[in-house]
Amino acid sequence: MFEEKHGAVLGPPPVRETISAAVYRQLREAILTALIPMGTRINEVELASDWRISRTPIRDALRRLEAEGLVQGAPGRGMIVPVLTRVDVDELYALREGLEGMAARLAAERATPQFLVHLNTLLKMYGAALKKDDTAQLVLIDGALHDAVAQMAQNRRLEQTVHVARLRVHQIHARSFRLKGRAGRTFREMATLVAAIRTRNASRAETSMRAHLTSLRGDVAAAFDELLASKSS
Repeated sequence: MFEEKHGAVLGPPPVRETISAAVYRQLREAILTALIPMGTRINEVELASDWRISRTPIRDALRRLEAEGLVQGAPGRGMIVPVLTRVDVDELYALREGLEGMAARLAAERATPQFLVHLNTLLKMYGAALKKDDTAQLVLIDGALHDAVAQMAQNRRLEQTVHVARLRVHQIHARSFRLKGRAGRTFREMATLVAAIRTRNASRAETSMRAHLTSLRGDVAAAFDELLASKSS
């Protein structure tokens, strides 16, 4: 059980970080990769004992994770990784459609030559990972592309809100890449988006991003029970 062996699974915090930063980074990574699955209790007493540190940096890390929506308080259980319901996931993807559509529009209007080169590189990398059926790389590259678009929008609050929405649905989102045909559809949808941004067609960029997330939202909704039961890559 994870609750019994936190430190044994995650290993010791790296020495070249503050303890608080190391705890936050390692817990965050473990949640995003489903090493700590949804519904798991984070036992700060056992973590402190296993890592031989005080509970203060663990509490600091949990507060940061709670602000990102990656953990939440549960009566009588302390902090847990929340289990997303079908309604939660649908609402989060609907939120992403609106926010990331706006980000794509702004990115197309403000795109720099360096940004366009970066998008093309990410698209080529995604295509290469798709040929190799490398799900882990597909998830990473997809995330990098969405991050790049949100950053190029040059709206700090929009970028932060997109970031939190994406984090909250990440465990389910990562599993969706194993659905039949989903990774290929994402590649085609990303190519359409990148083409719109490259031509600085802001309206088409927004429409393309929204269409991509609507497509993804539909696939996730149709396979929700399967995705919830499966293990992440």
